[in-house]
Amino acid sequence: MSLTRSYAQDSWLLSEEGKTILTVRETMENDEILVALDGALRSDMEHIFRDELVALMTVGKDVVLDCEKLTYIAGACQDALLYVQHMADSIRRGTLTLRHVPEDIYAEFERTNLHELLMIE
Repeated sequence: MSLTRSYAQDSWLLSEEGKTILTVRETMENDEILVALDGALRSDMEHIFRDELVALMTVGKDVVLDCEKLTYIAGACQDALLYVQHMADSIRRGTLTLRHVPEDIYAEFERTNLHELLMIE
């Protein structure tokens, strides 16, 4: 099975066999790039997810991930968040913040102490 990436006006989608797995909507609000995640971040999406976040961070704006509709985040994608957070700290050009993290995902972050390393509101 392979993932298919498609684009809409302000979003992109990852699907498999015609079923949407993840929708990512990117908008500018004030001086932030707001990234709304809807669906699951599986381990086979890690490279796409990390590359997209790295590209957004190089713009030099604050990046906010709205996780309200996120249903799952694989360990590989958690590692991608940590990688991008470290990169943001290193280049000092913007921040990475997670908002509206669902309770079950936040509980997973607590089990791995990721909640102490990421900026979560």
